[in-house]
Amino acid sequence: MKKRSYIFALAALTASLMLAGCNDKKQDSAESTENADAENAGESSEKSEEDPDNPLDFNPSDYVKLGDYKGLEVTYPAVLAVKDEDVKTEIEYALDDNTEYREVKDRGAQDGDSINIDFKGTIDGEEFEGGSAEEYELELGAGEFLEAFEENLIGKKAGENVVFKMTFPEEYDDELVGKEAEFTVTVNSISEAVRPEYNAEFVKSISDYKTVEEYEASIRAQLEEDAKYDSESEAGENSLALAIENAVVEGYPQKLYDYFYEDTVTGYKNYAELMGMEYEEFLEGFMTEEDIKAATEEQVNEYLVVQAILVNEGQEVSDSEYKKLAEQMAKDNEYETLKEYEEDFGEVYTKTQVAREKVIDLLYKSAKLKEVPYDEYYGEEEEESADEDSEAESEDEE
Repeated sequence: MKKRSYIFALAALTASLMLAGCNDKKQDSAESTENADAENAGESSEKSEEDPDNPLDFNPSDYVKLGDYKGLEVTYPAVLAVKDEDVKTEIEYALDDNTEYREVKDRGAQDGDSINIDFKGTIDGEEFEGGSAEEYELELGAGEFLEAFEENLIGKKAGENVVFKMTFPEEYDDELVGKEAEFTVTVNSISEAVRPEYNAEFVKSISDYKTVEEYEASIRAQLEEDAKYDSESEAGENSLALAIENAVVEGYPQKLYDYFYEDTVTGYKNYAELMGMEYEEFLEGFMTEEDIKAATEEQVNEYLVVQAILVNEGQEVSDSEYKKLAEQMAKDNEYETLKEYEEDFGEVYTKTQVAREKVIDLLYKSAKLKEVPYDEYYGEEEEESADEDSEAESEDEE
C-alpha cells in the first residue's frame, strides 16, 4: 500500500516514528487500557508492598533473568568529520529561519513565494477528503503540493480565481491514483521572501559574535560536539541493546504495560495529528494494532532490564540525582524548567528516561568499545535493514 499523504504532499513519513516522547503526553500514570492483550499480560506481581497504582512500582526479579551486561564488546561509529559544506548548510538554515515575507500586489505568484489560498477539489462533482481548505499557506516550489497543482497558480495575482483539472499520478494515494479532480482556487494574497544578506551585521543580529569568522568557528565547534555526542550515544544505545539481548524476560507487570501502551498510542495520535490525519486513518495506512503491541512490549522489556540492572548493581535513582539528571534533560530539550518538562511529558516518563540514561552510562563505561569507520558502520546498518525488508516481503508473499 502506498503511504497516504495529506492533500498533495509527496514526501513519505520519516522512517523512524516516535514511539514515545511526543508533546502533550501529560500522563503521570496510565490507566488500564481495553486494548492491552490479556493473553500477553504475563505474571502480574501481587506483592502487598507494591503500589498498585504506580506503573513503576514492581520487583524486576519477578520478570527478568539478566545475562552478561558489563564488559561487553560494543561497536560504534567513529566521530563524523565536519566539512566546510556542513558549516555552510547551517548558515543556510540560519538565513532561512530569518527570512521574512513581504506582501506584494503588483505581480503574479512565482516560485519561492508564500501564497494564501482557498481551494476546493472535487471528483465527479463530489468533494473528497483532504482536497479542500481555506486560507492555506503554501510555499510555491517547496514540493508540498503536486507540481501539477502549483503550476496552475504561477503568474496568478492576489484576488484571482482559477479553475483547472489534474490527474493524480501513480506515486500518490491508492484511492486517488489515476483519478481526475477539478479544483477551484482563490489566491487571497502573495508574499515574497526577503532573505537577509550573510555578513557581519547579520551575524551580530542573531548571535553574540561580531564577525563571520567567529560565527563560523562556533558553528564548526558545535557540529563537532554534536558529532562526538552522536558517536558516544550510539555506543551507549548498543550497550543497552546487547544487555537486553542477553537477558531473559518472562511476563511483565500489567500496569507497566498499560502505561507504555497508552504512551505509545498517544505518541502516534499526536504524530497523526501533525500529519493532518485521523488516528484511524494513520493506522490503516501505516501500522496495525499488533505493531503497536510489539512497540509497547519492546519498551516494557527494555525498562524491566534497566531496573533489573540497577537492582543488581545495588543502585537506585535518588531524589537529588533525579532532579539533577531530569533538569539537564529538560534543558537539553529546550525547556526552561523541569516543571514545564514534566507537565508536557509526565513524571513517570521522565523517571523512565532518567533510569535509562543512568544504566546506559554504567554500561558504556564498562564496555569494550570497538570503533568502526563511520561510512562502514552505517553501511552495514543499511545492508542489515535491506535484508530485513527483503525477509519481510518474502513472508508477506508467502
